[in-house]
Amino acid sequence: MTDQEKFKVNFFKPKTEHARANKKIIITLAVIWAVSVFGFQILLMVLNQPTPEKSFTMFESIWPSVVENTDTSTETKQEFSRILLSVLGKNIAVKENHKTVLKKTLSWTVYSMLSDSVNSVLKSNPNDEALKIAKETIGLVSTGFDKIMVDLLPSSLVKVETEQLSEECKTELPKIMELYLVHNQSVLTNFRFIGFPFHYWYTAQFLLILFVVLCLIYAVMIDRINKKFDFVEET
Repeated sequence: MTDQEKFKVNFFKPKTEHARANKKIIITLAVIWAVSVFGFQILLMVLNQPTPEKSFTMFESIWPSVVENTDTSTETKQEFSRILLSVLGKNIAVKENHKTVLKKTLSWTVYSMLSDSVNSVLKSNPNDEALKIAKETIGLVSTGFDKIMVDLLPSSLVKVETEQLSEECKTELPKIMELYLVHNQSVLTNFRFIGFPFHYWYTAQFLLILFVVLCLIYAVMIDRINKKFDFVEET
């Protein structure tokens, strides 16, 4: 072997037993890593089942009566308003066009429960007193999760031109609610390990640990191969 051939190194076409053994280790560890990462993701997709939040089940039971205006009870509209606000509370995750539909529907619902005088104030220049009345009408308090919804209310009320819910809202709202209130779940997402949902612990912690372990395994195995083939690195 000439000096020129000696320094031609090709990982995919190793020419020595040492290089072939090194290639075998690297491929084996890479396969273990790939199966651990992508195999788990595939398993998640296979096992996952759409699981609605409790608020989505409530929405489905309320929506027909609201959209057809067959149930004008205050309790129904209060619950409906709270569900809409809870979705708006997901803020960053909610698309702008979806926020528009949610706000229009929420405003239409709230205005239908208030007097004309309060409505005119809310639509033109909302003041603290009008917002307080709207908050109390929905049945919100200033503690717990309600505090978040109270803070959201002023920016969530928009001007509504008609007394009827728009066709856009009637058509799009069920799809929007399903998008944000139905989530994929399985035994891998429900099971908790050392305080974390298993899928989170696996991807956020276990895979990092696995990577370090694979590096250590490679270091040990390549050291053994070096000794086996009397391979000495130049210093």
